[in-house]
Parts: sequence; C-alpha cells; structure tokens
Amino acid sequence: MTQTTASSSSPLWWDKLTPRASVRVQMFSAAIMWMVGLGFLLGFGISFVVKLVGMAHPAVWTLVLIVLAAIVIGGLKARYILIRYADKAVARIQRRGHACYFGFFAWSSWGFILVMMGGGAFLRLGTQLPNTPPGLIFLAILYIAVGTGLAIADRIFWISALRSQPVPAELAAAEEAMQAAARSRS
Repeated sequence: MTQTTASSSSPLWWDKLTPRASVRVQMFSAAIMWMVGLGFLLGFGISFVVKLVGMAHPAVWTLVLIVLAAIVIGGLKARYILIRYADKAVARIQRRGHACYFGFFAWSSWGFILVMMGGGAFLRLGTQLPNTPPGLIFLAILYIAVGTGLAIADRIFWISALRSQPVPAELAAAEEAMQAAARSRS
C-alpha cells in the first residue's frame, strides 16, 4: 500500500485511523489533563508536608513559610512560563481545528510530560529526599509550586474551552467574499 504525499488532497492512511475531535473537545481535554496533573502534584506536595509533620514536628510558622514559598514560586512559574505555554497550546489547537484528538498537545509536549513524570518518580523513589526533613521541605515546595503554577495557567484552557470558538479562517474568508459579492450586486 503506498502513502499519499502531503500535497495530495487525500489523507494519509493513518489519518483515517485516528479519532477526530472538535476544537472545544480538545480544549476541554487539555484543561482536564492539566487539572489531573496539578491534582497529582498538589497531592504529593501535601503528602510531603504531612510526612514532614510526622517526622520532624516543625512549628506551624515553618509549614506556613513552606506553603507560601511554594505558592510564590508557582505564581512566578505560571506568570513567566506556563501561561505563555498555555497560550501557545490554545493557538495551536485553534489552528488545527477539527483534528486528531490526541494532538491537543504537540509531540514535544508529550515527551516533556514523560520526562517530568520520570524525574518526579526518580526524586520520590530513587533518592533519599523523602526520608529527610530537608528533602521533604524541598519536595513539598517543588511539587506545590509546580501544581500551583499549573492551576493558575490552567484557566487559559478553561476560558478557551468555555468561550465560543472562533470561526476558522477559511470560513471567515469565504463569508467575507460572499458579502463582498452581495454588496457589489446591489
């Protein structure tokens, strides 16, 4: 079986096998994906704080400082990194239109997600960090910060998913052409 080229009007054979989804479905999927990720991160972060309390019995102000530091770092990460990435992902989904469901993130993003998950698993399971109070403080701040950043930036996906979707450029151009033709006739 031969493949058709990208310049051909007929799709490649694997395009027929991939599930398709609307822009709105892809936006909701991206928002839910980030929400699941932030849920895991915040859950692990809180569990590290709880483990720290059981292990070292820190003062309440120490716990407040840990959480505040994580929230500030997470806000900065959202402001300078994650919101920009979410805006790019939203624009990518809108450009793609009705397309492969699993393409709501680029291949490089899926790879980055796997690397981050692997790094987190290594820090939790392959190091002594979860067994020492300083390690628990580091992990709690790291996990809560990244989870907070994702929570702040996830609003970009939710706003885009709940907002009425823009008309694709081709439809807008065709509509303008028809309106111009109607004006020229009258």
